[in-house]
Amino acid sequence: MTQEKLTIISSDCHAGPADMRDYRPFVDPDVLDDFDDYVARIDAYEAGYDDGKMTAGGAGAVAGEDGLWDMAVRERFLDADGIAAELIFAQGGYPFGTHPAVPTRNRNMDWQPTPQLDVAGCRAYNRWLADFCAGDTSRHLGIARVPLPDVPASIAEVEWAAKHGLRGGVALPALSRVDLPPFNHPMYEPLWAACEANGMVLNMHGGGQLTYGDGPDHLAIVLAETDFFSHRGLAHLIFGGVFERHPNLHLAITEQRNHWLHPLMKELDSIYHWKNCAPLRQVLPRLPSDYFRTNCFIGASFMSRLECEARGEIGAQCFMWGSDYPHMEGAWPYTETSLRWTFGCGVGSDELRAMLGGNAARCYGIDLAALAPIAARIGPTEAQLRVPVEPPLAEIEAAGRWTWAFRQEGPWH
Repeated sequence: MTQEKLTIISSDCHAGPADMRDYRPFVDPDVLDDFDDYVARIDAYEAGYDDGKMTAGGAGAVAGEDGLWDMAVRERFLDADGIAAELIFAQGGYPFGTHPAVPTRNRNMDWQPTPQLDVAGCRAYNRWLADFCAGDTSRHLGIARVPLPDVPASIAEVEWAAKHGLRGGVALPALSRVDLPPFNHPMYEPLWAACEANGMVLNMHGGGQLTYGDGPDHLAIVLAETDFFSHRGLAHLIFGGVFERHPNLHLAITEQRNHWLHPLMKELDSIYHWKNCAPLRQVLPRLPSDYFRTNCFIGASFMSRLECEARGEIGAQCFMWGSDYPHMEGAWPYTETSLRWTFGCGVGSDELRAMLGGNAARCYGIDLAALAPIAARIGPTEAQLRVPVEPPLAEIEAAGRWTWAFRQEGPWH
């Protein structure tokens, strides 16, 4: 059994074109003039900061980052990491949206998107991503953007994405946006129904483009809050009865640490039992933690050994591993070492296979048999992951990178 190849699914990878202009063929004809104006304004903004090349993917000089837009490069690095399939989130800027060169939403660009342009931007991104993944949608599961708070337009994108191979579901915008009603609002009910009917997973990812200025405190505050808005959305969905009404709907909370999950579930269960919440119990017959276990998953990207050791508090059946390719904080390009460090000691075979692939397959409806030929070609064996290893911290520092996969002193370090 230990010599059998493992099927690894990364619940968190990223893609985006090399240049914002590469979206132009996918932009609706009636807003092309607006798109050209948007590009020109970003060009002008960036001119004072770099060489004027306007990357949408935000790639740097690290070899392999061009896999953001080059599928041949991407698959070479996925193969090297032993990853049979991946969930793909947006990287960097997208049409009429945020852009990695702009510290806050289009600040200093003297430009703000209209609702029509928000819809057009999501549509252009989804069409680019569908084209990018089209060669093998069983291995590359793209996650569509939806232009909330426009629910009808979001439903149209859900239905289009489901028909055109974006099998990773939809990315919900973070509730850091003041223009979004909370997710328990009745306005979203047709969207939840459409996602369930089309087998589209709800995804909440990372910090939702948080920004707190340009000072030395910026990154620390982002990291302090990056999980918070997902917690907020999770409570809205559970207490709002979304999973009670839509039992086949799944939620994946991705690019997260997982230290917060057990105490939050205890707190939500405690709130549920409070006597003043008796009316809630009339419409919500199960504990919040029960809904989490049946409908929700944590894409614990760059999972550390400490987080893996705490898996029993909520159950390993909820955790999915992710490489976060090609982000600096992720496991790539130290994936094999990261897997050996995190999972090599004290993790049983069943739990290992669940966290590395089986849970993601349940969450996203992935056919593991279809991935078996890829896994047989590139996957590591369980025995390989049992070989002890020490984190290559000096090598990582010398390469100018950093990764949370090897943090040892606590979930915040």
